[in-house]
Amino acid sequence: MPAITCSTSSQPIGDNGLAFDETAWRAVCEKIAVQASNGCGLSHDFYVERFSSEIERHIDRLPENQRAQALQIAQDWDYTTSAERQETHDWNAEHGYCTHGIELGCCPAGCGS
Repeated sequence: MPAITCSTSSQPIGDNGLAFDETAWRAVCEKIAVQASNGCGLSHDFYVERFSSEIERHIDRLPENQRAQALQIAQDWDYTTSAERQETHDWNAEHGYCTHGIELGCCPAGCGS
């Protein structure tokens, strides 16, 4: 995906001389959210993992000075940092849940079976 930019002069200008296009970024987030949701088996933890990981792959394509704003917008779809996701994995492991956030032995992916 190329840098998400816009020529609207009322927006902050990025490293590449173009402004951040919030509408375009929201469309990217929505598309990624739908894709993450379609493969998560209704597990919120797994959705967050899939969505957040994909957002991080896309965020590297934005100019450095636009990334914080883009990540803040992605939080509308429950984006979490890799450290936050690791905390969730650790909590799940300590409390008898698989990496998908489902009780061990109940996961449709066979976790804990």
